[in-house]
Amino acid sequence: MTTLEEHITTSLARDAAFAYVADFSRQADWDPNTVASRRIDDGSLGVGARFALEVRVGNRVRPMEYRITEFEAPSRVVLVGEGSGIWSRDSITFEEAPGGTAVGYRAEIRLSGIMGIVQPLLGRAFAGIARAAAAGMKEQLDAQAHGQQAPRAAGPA
Repeated sequence: MTTLEEHITTSLARDAAFAYVADFSRQADWDPNTVASRRIDDGSLGVGARFALEVRVGNRVRPMEYRITEFEAPSRVVLVGEGSGIWSRDSITFEEAPGGTAVGYRAEIRLSGIMGIVQPLLGRAFAGIARAAAAGMKEQLDAQAHGQQAPRAAGPA
């Protein structure tokens, strides 16, 4: 298993930052490794909410389904994602910070099949993906704090 951690601080208020990030239908806007993301159920955002994502894994795009397993607005959300050969648990925390919100993002990733064999060699690649996602999240949240919309995160070339 690979564990990644990133931390950002945004000028957006905690409630708004939580509402934006916890809704994984917006993940493609801030994570350049996500090609597409959408909500696949109805109802309020909370435990059980489900999202369909198209995620780059190596040089392929794979479908994943994420579901919220813990929801403590506006402090913490945990999502578990599963797809062909990949499993992920994303824990995201939100704390008041001077002038905005501190966001902590922890992802635990497990690959299976042939990718599972090479997973120990992918640490640097995973770390780069995490840094890019954190930077995209900060850009989107800060733009919202200033009443703007940042462009969608650009994926790898």
